[in-house]
Amino acid sequence: MNQDLSKDEVLTKVRGSLGLITLNRPQALNALTLEMIRQVCGALRQWENTPAVKAVLFTGAGERAFCAGGDVKAFHRAGMAYRRGDISQPVSAMFFAEEYSLDRQIFHYPKPTISFMDGIVMGGGYGIGGNCAHRIATEKTVFAMPETGIGFFPDVGAGFHLLRAPQNLGKYLALTAAQVNAADMMQAKLAEYFVPSDKQEELIAALAGGGDIKKILSEFEGGKAEEGIFAKNADRIERNFNYPTLKKILKSLAEDTSPFALETLSLIESRSPTSVMVTAEHLRRSEGRSFDDVIAGDFILTQRFLERGDFYEGIRAAVIDKDRKPRWNPPGFDGVSGDEVMAHFAPTGHNLEDIRLFAR
Repeated sequence: MNQDLSKDEVLTKVRGSLGLITLNRPQALNALTLEMIRQVCGALRQWENTPAVKAVLFTGAGERAFCAGGDVKAFHRAGMAYRRGDISQPVSAMFFAEEYSLDRQIFHYPKPTISFMDGIVMGGGYGIGGNCAHRIATEKTVFAMPETGIGFFPDVGAGFHLLRAPQNLGKYLALTAAQVNAADMMQAKLAEYFVPSDKQEELIAALAGGGDIKKILSEFEGGKAEEGIFAKNADRIERNFNYPTLKKILKSLAEDTSPFALETLSLIESRSPTSVMVTAEHLRRSEGRSFDDVIAGDFILTQRFLERGDFYEGIRAAVIDKDRKPRWNPPGFDGVSGDEVMAHFAPTGHNLEDIRLFAR
């Protein structure tokens, strides 16, 4: 069976018993658009009811990225239109509503899902790849949840996975927005298999032939990922991030005189203070919660961030003016009150399940 459902930005086809979805915006590092999200959602729905399709594999087109996240320039345009009063809040949040719905669809998909996370995988890219049942990294993988660096927070249900990383490695990734490699992803349990990049086509052919997926993936594991930052620093991360509040984490890092701890402290202090504080509280609230509860909380936070300035300033500095010099407001942690942090978690009345009704 070789059924082609493709459109330009998402290529979908069936090879044998495998449904293959390729994110196809290589010039934009396969960053997600709303139309791409809808195409992926539609393919998954169709294949759910197609007996011949036994599993689904996600890949990214080109040599550089699996998926670098969402189209942040589109977020910026929609958010600014909302702040000007041109559109309603639910309309400005529509991309996120549909993205999170897709992430939830992948997480609960009744057939095995596999992600071949070759190259850059960040933010919303991990919403696709990280919510698959089987997650593959390669020697080219570069992972980050970069949101605190653009005045946002780690969303797409990532908190569910980050909190399950051993030794507080997920908390480190969430607060610092640091970039790590495949070995670090494996150590943090954010990927389970290391497969060389050049084995992708052979792996697709093997999966298309059917059989036990775990056995096939294990047979393709080979080589060793280059040592990452966690290999030498996991114990230090575990110790310094083993506190329930951001204040205590920062104090622990400041008192640890190692170069890594001081570099980590500097990294956190360079991020949006509001974003870091809200992220820390979101992680605290998400402990022990289900994936659906975590991503529902993500949607509330997203709407609140769309109301506030750091998100737009972070995108301006990162991808519009590209000066890499965001002017956070307030500029330091002392200027962010507890009340301001808690205000981000106040219900908006627009839930993930009913956002489309409000947007009509």
